[in-house]
Amino acid sequence: MRRVLNYLLAISFVLTIMVPITGVKVHKLCSTLFLVLTMIHFFTYRNRLNYMYYLIITLTIVSFVLGILGLIMVEHPIILTFHRTVSIVLIILLAIHIYKFHRRLAVA
Repeated sequence: MRRVLNYLLAISFVLTIMVPITGVKVHKLCSTLFLVLTMIHFFTYRNRLNYMYYLIITLTIVSFVLGILGLIMVEHPIILTFHRTVSIVLIILLAIHIYKFHRRLAVA
């Protein structure tokens, strides 16, 4: 079950960051799915959380909210700039998270 969840997270994440190829509609659907799967993943692995996990989940929610606000308030492009900036930081943190997870599996 956890392996399926991790694969679904990876697929939805890849489709979410492929906005120029897939389009905005697919981006919206995949980002919503990614948010829901992230919350499930967060509560599944909650017994071994540290500050990095809380930072990742907070940035995911902030990025999602900024994306929605950017769609609603089109006349303020600074919101979409913040959305892109938070999303780039989130991609870097998720790459670190995945690297640490795979390294821990290789050592065990």
